[in-house]
Amino acid sequence: MDPLLIVVIVLLVLAAIFAVVALRRRSVARTEQRRVESRARAAEGERKLAEADEVRSDAEAHRAFAAREREAAQEAARRAEEAEVEAKRRFAGAEERRTEAERQLERARSIDPDR
Repeated sequence: MDPLLIVVIVLLVLAAIFAVVALRRRSVARTEQRRVESRARAAEGERKLAEADEVRSDAEAHRAFAAREREAAQEAARRAEEAEVEAKRRFAGAEERRTEAERQLERARSIDPDR
């Protein structure tokens, strides 16, 4: 065999090996880049998820606060209604006592006109 042909074949084999190695390195680099990007997207997703959970927690706390405020307002309205009923009852009682006192005073005047 011709030594030049052997050299050409060896060079072709070496070139093929270098090409395969270079392609493999590019493939590994692309795979690593995809992994890095995937991790970054996952980290961003986890951050957004945690942020959403925090907002949701705040919303739940606000909802609970609103429910407590509503209950307090309902209780205050109930107490106000009770106070109004009690005030009306007392006012009616006072009016009855006043009317009775006026009658009694009128009777006393009818018996003793000088008074």
